[in-house]
Amino acid sequence: MEQITTGSHRRRNWVLTGTIILLAALAVVILFLLRPKTGMPDRFVIYYGDGKTLTVSAWETRTVVIRDGEIVEEATGEGEENVIRIENGEAWMEHANCRHGECVEQGRLNAESVKTRPLGTWIICAPHRVNVEYRGIGQ
Repeated sequence: MEQITTGSHRRRNWVLTGTIILLAALAVVILFLLRPKTGMPDRFVIYYGDGKTLTVSAWETRTVVIRDGEIVEEATGEGEENVIRIENGEAWMEHANCRHGECVEQGRLNAESVKTRPLGTWIICAPHRVNVEYRGIGQ
C-alpha cells in the first residue's frame, strides 16, 4: 500500500511541477510580448537641399515645408515647394508643385504600408530632390 501512495505522490508532484513550469513559461511569453519596444523609436528622415536632413518622430504632429532646398515656415506655392505632413505614425507628401506630382500620389508612409509599397520605406520627389524615409525600430 505504501508503494501506491508513493507512486501517487510522485505522479502528483510531476503534474504540479509540470504545471508550474508551464505557467512560468507562459508568464515569460506574456512579459516578452508586452514589453516596451527598445531602441530608436519610429521616425521619418527627410532629405532635402544639398545633403541636409531633418529627423522627426513618427508620433509628432508636424507639417514641414521645403522651398528651394530650405525649410520655411509656411507654404506659398512659389519656387520648388514640398509640403510634408507627419501625424499619428504616418508621413505623406501633402502638396508638391513639381511637374507631375508623383510624390503626392505615392500615398501614406507608415510601419504597415512599407511592406507593400512599391518604394518601400521611401517617398521620393525627384525633381525637387526631397525624399522622406521611414525608419522603424532597429532600422
